[in-house]
Amino acid sequence: MVTKMNISAKHTVATKEAAKRFLYDVIEVVEKTYPVWEKRLSDFLEDSPMDFEEKRKLLEVHPVRHYYYAAIVGLEASKIRSLYQTEIAEDLLADINEMIDKLAGRSDQLVSDLVFDIMRRVRSVEADDTKKEHDIAMKRINELLQLTTMEATKDLTKDIVFRQEMAQPIAVSMRHWWKAFKSSRQLAQTIPAPTHSSDQSPNSGQTIKTATVH
Repeated sequence: MVTKMNISAKHTVATKEAAKRFLYDVIEVVEKTYPVWEKRLSDFLEDSPMDFEEKRKLLEVHPVRHYYYAAIVGLEASKIRSLYQTEIAEDLLADINEMIDKLAGRSDQLVSDLVFDIMRRVRSVEADDTKKEHDIAMKRINELLQLTTMEATKDLTKDIVFRQEMAQPIAVSMRHWWKAFKSSRQLAQTIPAPTHSSDQSPNSGQTIKTATVH
């Protein structure tokens, strides 16, 4: 699904504001979809050979919600470089990196590190039609949860039903958010004004560079 944005028709938006809107929309989607996703994971683990204590520790020790949040952000943010010119794209990604951990309520860089880790993994398989982006993201979550290495769960992570059921919410939660945003918004990059010599007439303030919407 594509999250609806309650904003007026076409105008210029700063990259930081765009990144903030994106992240807040992801947070809203996570609030709605994470409980269902977590229940699926819990049900699959319930049917695995893991004992009760192992399952409890798995879900309590790991920041699973933050893994899920990072996976959704990483998948959709991986499209930014293909949609915008380099300088605008890099500004957007820098703004996301700056804000995401704080919005997740973390004092470390766990979420931002995972977002860019997933983006790198997605880029590495872009030319491989047999690899699905959401499968890449879910595989990384499995690795972080150590499901791929524990004897009781490593076969579960190879199960096609498990993989599809767990990856599906990640795949559809924020699909095409940036494409939809670009269709109705022009992004502005704020860059420092050029330095002028004393005999030139300097322009006050800053220079705004925009990304053209096609």
